[in-house]
Amino acid sequence: MLIRKFLFFKKSSLIIIIAFFSIQKQLIGEEKKIKIIAEEVQMHSFYEVIKIDPKAPPKKEDPKNPVEPVDPNAPPKIVGSDVEIVTRILKKLKIPFEVEIVKWNELVPMIKEGKADIALGIQKSVLLKKYAYFPRTSLRTRNYIFHRLKTEIGDSETLSYEEAVAKNLIVGIVVGFTYPKEFWDFYPYENLQLNRLLYETKDYKDNIIKLKQNKIDLFIADRERTSALLKKLGAEETVFQYRNVLYWRDYYCVFPNKAQYPNKEKLLSQFERELYKMKEKDEIPVINEMWIEKGF
Repeated sequence: MLIRKFLFFKKSSLIIIIAFFSIQKQLIGEEKKIKIIAEEVQMHSFYEVIKIDPKAPPKKEDPKNPVEPVDPNAPPKIVGSDVEIVTRILKKLKIPFEVEIVKWNELVPMIKEGKADIALGIQKSVLLKKYAYFPRTSLRTRNYIFHRLKTEIGDSETLSYEEAVAKNLIVGIVVGFTYPKEFWDFYPYENLQLNRLLYETKDYKDNIIKLKQNKIDLFIADRERTSALLKKLGAEETVFQYRNVLYWRDYYCVFPNKAQYPNKEKLLSQFERELYKMKEKDEIPVINEMWIEKGF
């Protein structure tokens, strides 16, 4: 009887041990992925569209660098400068992750509620600083300046809002774009109508066209994207970029306070260190410039 009980106990213990290691193996295999969310923004976080020219001759495959076959049924890949910077770091740290595109009206609540581990392309604000950690290093900076025809600049390489208003210069602004309070302080609405010194345009390219047509005297745009666009359009020699920055915007990857990722403090420390290294090596501006050029 004792022998039978001993054998039963031994068998039960063995089953428990096997079950324990099986569960541990499963947990390791199903390591929690970092959930990254971002709004769809061209050049920075968007669905990749692979354009295939049916008339183009087939390319000869390099045996040293074989091209991976494209699965037409595979879900579209999420790419962009913000995505590349963050995923490079996570791959280096050997941390699994997944990226999801969400709408802006979903993004902020998800940050507040901790429904994601990282959110991309976020501007620092008093509101969001209460709900998320902002690293010291940003993913990208946009420096906004005046642009003008080179034939009109005269001797000065700087131009302020005050000077532009005093000279009655017409400024092109993009419809739907957000401009800061200091801009509207100089160009307030007049009788519920757009200020007489403002002219609405469709996009940056339209700004350049309107400038050449003398429909506007200036336009405001960020130096980073406009430099690439002027180069592409061959307008570098005709359009001048003023030296002084009117305002700038920094965009960060943030870590929601309520996110439940394991070893969160360790992740923050490692991530911030790697992000700073990329900045010091000038990798961040190179990545941003590459995606801007691709975008145009």
